[in-house]
Amino acid sequence: MNYTLTIDDSLAAKPEFAGGKGSNLAILTQRGFPVPPCFVVSTQAYKDFISSQGDLMQRVNGFSFTIPARLRTESEELRCDLAKIPLPQQLVSEVHAQLAKFPVAQSFSVRSSSTLEDLAGAAFAGQHETFLNCSTPELILEKIKACFLSLWSDRAIAYRHQKHFDHAQAVMAVVVQQMIDCEVAGVGFSINPVTGDLSEMILNANFGLGESVVSGEGEVDQYIIDKSTRALRSAQIACKSRKVISSSSGIREVHLESEEAGKPCLNKTQLEQLAALLLQVEASYRFPQDIEWGFADETLYLMQSRPVTTIPPRWTRDESAERFPNALTPLTWDFVEHGFHRSLSFSFQLMGFPAYHGKWFEMHNHYIYGNQAIVELYCRRTPFSVRNVEELVAAIPAIRQEFRWVQELPSRWLRDLDQHLIRIGAFQSASLKDKSLREVWKHVLAVNEHGAEYFQPNIAISITHSTLHRLLQRLLAMNFDSETANSLFDRLMAFCETKTGIINKELFELASMVRSQPGLEVLLQQCSSQEVIANHTLQRFPEFNDRFQKFLHDHGHREMDFDAYSPTWIEMPWVVLDNIRLALQSPTTQSPTDKERDLKNRMLEAEIELYQKIPRDLHFFFAELIRLARLYTSLDDLEHYQTTRLTPLLRRGLREMGERLVRQGILSDSMDLFFARIEQISHAIDIDNETGWKEFSTLVRQQKAACLQDKACQPEWILGEKKQKETFEGVVLSGLAGSSGQAEGPVFIVLGPEDFARFPKGAVLVARTTNPTWTPLFYTAAAVITESGGPLSHGAVTAREMRIPAVMSVKQSLTHLKSGQHVRVDGTQGKVWLL
Repeated sequence: MNYTLTIDDSLAAKPEFAGGKGSNLAILTQRGFPVPPCFVVSTQAYKDFISSQGDLMQRVNGFSFTIPARLRTESEELRCDLAKIPLPQQLVSEVHAQLAKFPVAQSFSVRSSSTLEDLAGAAFAGQHETFLNCSTPELILEKIKACFLSLWSDRAIAYRHQKHFDHAQAVMAVVVQQMIDCEVAGVGFSINPVTGDLSEMILNANFGLGESVVSGEGEVDQYIIDKSTRALRSAQIACKSRKVISSSSGIREVHLESEEAGKPCLNKTQLEQLAALLLQVEASYRFPQDIEWGFADETLYLMQSRPVTTIPPRWTRDESAERFPNALTPLTWDFVEHGFHRSLSFSFQLMGFPAYHGKWFEMHNHYIYGNQAIVELYCRRTPFSVRNVEELVAAIPAIRQEFRWVQELPSRWLRDLDQHLIRIGAFQSASLKDKSLREVWKHVLAVNEHGAEYFQPNIAISITHSTLHRLLQRLLAMNFDSETANSLFDRLMAFCETKTGIINKELFELASMVRSQPGLEVLLQQCSSQEVIANHTLQRFPEFNDRFQKFLHDHGHREMDFDAYSPTWIEMPWVVLDNIRLALQSPTTQSPTDKERDLKNRMLEAEIELYQKIPRDLHFFFAELIRLARLYTSLDDLEHYQTTRLTPLLRRGLREMGERLVRQGILSDSMDLFFARIEQISHAIDIDNETGWKEFSTLVRQQKAACLQDKACQPEWILGEKKQKETFEGVVLSGLAGSSGQAEGPVFIVLGPEDFARFPKGAVLVARTTNPTWTPLFYTAAAVITESGGPLSHGAVTAREMRIPAVMSVKQSLTHLKSGQHVRVDGTQGKVWLL
């Protein structure tokens, strides 16, 4: 295999060959974006270079990841050993051959491109080396080796350890790119990464090369642009003191004259070009992007693009209220959260979505809130973009290839359902009475683990269900006027066979049986359902009772509330009788079977109308789209129905445990275990002594009281909306919002690496600027304040990844602040209060 890849090579578009940065540049080039010419040194070159170090992983795994000084020494020793290895001669020859394709005296940037960088959730901002304005083959080869070695710098190793990445999976490629001497350059986000606002784009710019913007070591202009209109919402023009330019020895800083320092970097035409580029790149990836750009000789260049790594959460009930309408007990949420976020990871990989490493749902005051910013980011993602029928016809082969998994998933899920039901049967037949408390708890955890495994495709099913419906509506609107499109959609989707529909049909049939037996009908009208069940009165009507018992046997796991703390139909059969009573009171005379036939006729008529009006080339496409939209409607409902089979199993195991703990005087109610957390139960069982159980009993009582108190309250729709804005007295310092959130703590001023060892955990990091070598400080800092840089600089990007507040470009912060002072940092508003 060749060690170098041209940027138009199909292998260059794959991260396993070109790394994150290289593959992104290859994709952008192959899609026609204005990327400066470049080539890639492949990961195979790195693998062969390092192959002589057979004990590398064993050596790295023995490093002192949590002791910075020792890790620094260990990584330096490793890199010294690696530096002694010569580059493969084949690589040297291929690099010379690639460089010969460029003009004589052309200079280049040499950029690391790890297989783990530029991922959603882990940008690896500045963790690996980049070298600018390299002019000779010998220098470029030297810098290629330096990029290889930077994979094993102490900061890169610590970053991977912090992010729980496997060091063995880290492989390095290198991008060698034609150097562009920019008059103005910077970075841009196609959404606002600080506020999470999806309706605006943000640009940071400075004169000269983009290094001063990316590093955060200079003042920057900031522009916020309306995404829908491309109009400029706001501009903050900095007094820029210096810029970075190319020099004979690489790059250097030059000071700006006062007249140039206060000028805007970008004019109206350039802002319009950048807005258009950001939108085009985002549309190409179908996901928000973080780009590096530059202008040279009035030409706009795209230097890099990667998915947005993190945006602040915006917790609302928009997404969660339907799924989780009521307060949940702590144990139920522990069970659910484990399975849900596992499904999130599995489903996004299946669907080809960028990975998301944060929380989709969180519990606050026992109510579940959805991260609305992330919901909108992922769930409103358009699967493909076409403007007319002709483009749709042309796109069908690519659509069929990219979304083949949509057709395969239902069959795969139904195959796995068989195994799910077999496991359910095994759990149901397991005897718990003869097991120890530890063994019963192990059984409960095994049920939950099985549920999480079965639940893995759930998010993919749910998002695909919604996307198919929206896609059908949009494509109908493309072919018909609004009224016709809406009418067609309603009729095409008028009926889908669901488990809920089947259950309702069975309830109707039970109600019909009651009507045919006057004595039974009078009984249900005159006596409460609970009384009828308690007195076994239904045994006087054997035919109905047999049918009723079969209904409970088949569907008794149906929940009345999402919380597993609440009983299901099998434990409260009078609720089913209440449903039958309601059916008796219904004026509807049409049977579900007749209604189903009418709806199917409406669907057939709508299909005939549709196929008469659309091109024949689209008949099969629409037939498949309609079939899948109906199928996923059924599948979404069936998946929920089969998931709830877990509830009686969990309740059975926890009741067995609870009854034993009630007898021991530890709990007052056998179901009170639902008010404990998984780790609390495991801890109490592990220590198994009087003190431990006494503490557990107190915890459960307190948590039960808190849960029931919250359950009686109406939750706020947007988390924090009722909280009054706090006002603070004292000095207020202002800067640029870099990473959202608030935090308080003592100031600790860091002037350089010599201060690192004394940095206390929980302190507010205050510095002139930060660079990648400072990253370990972010792991323990409460917040970050810098005198320079903007929200797209290294410090801000890293703060957002670590989810700590950051305010950038706070002028004279090192003068106003002293180590030990207490401050409140508001990274959302870009303000710092002295407390």
